[in-house]
Amino acid sequence: MVAAVADHGFPRTTVSEVVAIAGVSKTTFYQHFENKQACFLDTFQTIVDGVTARVGEAYRSGAGPEERLAEAFSRFAEIVCEESEVASFVIVDSLSLGAAAVQHRRRAAESFERMIRQSFRHAPGEVTPSDLAVRLIVAGVESVVYRCLREGCPERLAGHLGPLSDWALSLQRETVLSPIPLPPRQGAEPAGDRVPWDEPPDSPLSRSELTQRERMLRAVAQVAAEVGYEALSVPAISAAAGTSNQTFYEHFDGKREAFIAAFDELTHRARRAMLATSGREVEWFAAIQSGVRSLLEFVIAEPLFARLAFFELPTAGAEALDHADATIAQFTAFLGPGALPESLAPVPPVIVDAIAGGTWAAIQHEIAGGRGPELVDIAPELAAAILAPVRPR
Repeated sequence: MVAAVADHGFPRTTVSEVVAIAGVSKTTFYQHFENKQACFLDTFQTIVDGVTARVGEAYRSGAGPEERLAEAFSRFAEIVCEESEVASFVIVDSLSLGAAAVQHRRRAAESFERMIRQSFRHAPGEVTPSDLAVRLIVAGVESVVYRCLREGCPERLAGHLGPLSDWALSLQRETVLSPIPLPPRQGAEPAGDRVPWDEPPDSPLSRSELTQRERMLRAVAQVAAEVGYEALSVPAISAAAGTSNQTFYEHFDGKREAFIAAFDELTHRARRAMLATSGREVEWFAAIQSGVRSLLEFVIAEPLFARLAFFELPTAGAEALDHADATIAQFTAFLGPGALPESLAPVPPVIVDAIAGGTWAAIQHEIAGGRGPELVDIAPELAAAILAPVRPR
């Protein structure tokens, strides 16, 4: 399974190819696995168990809390570099399964979260960070590993260990355990689209107010949220939009292009909501805090965005993964070069990447756990964790 997926990704991997590489029959395959997804997930768990044991052994070899964490990080980096195909299988390729792999990825992260939590708990004179902060650390490191693997440079990870360790230690500070109070809301949000995104694309209102292209984008989002990207089809999109397949192909080359375009529209609305609220604040820290809360409120109010952004987008292939990377980066641009006030020290680019990936994973965790409607409750703590590495010069 690892070899087949490394060759051309999970969606195009077949059981026939897996059994040919393994040198077994299909009958034998189906004696062990229900289908290729079951085989993938079993392989995923086997790899995670092995890596966890090896990293745990390195962790226990350290003399003190910080040394243990450093040893664990270093061993993990070695595994990623030496076994990049296996690492890609777990960190990159599993994303193509979408919601089906979320719980498996979460259980894998929990093993490393326990290690981080134990290390901090035994650190003298320090405060144990919150569960959310620990989750950000593990997801942030995974995000950096993901970037190294996707760029074909796993050896770069070793050079990132120092900044990542410093960032992890910054999340031990009291500010994480004492969430920053968010400034009060100041008036209603600006009006959204003239037609809500959950309005049926073929309704009289949609037909009177939206162009055919807009109706198809709404149809893409609604159908993909209901059945998933893999089951999405052009006829289903056309039927939901009340248009023909010919009309669809006048606007899009295929379902992937339409899917990404729909996601772009929803992302634009999310950024517009964030900028509308953060722009009211005079003080930089207050602006970022308001923007974080606004994003969480948008995710609550727009379940289509939540479904597409946190579960379905990665299933649309490498192009969509690139798109997801660029989109996530937009939401942490305020930490990038030229965006910070002159009085604040710059944040290393690798830490900006870690914060972006960690934040996305933290939000996904809440949604997957059925706590989507209460997302705004974590806004103060999430804002504090995001801003933890930002320090005066």
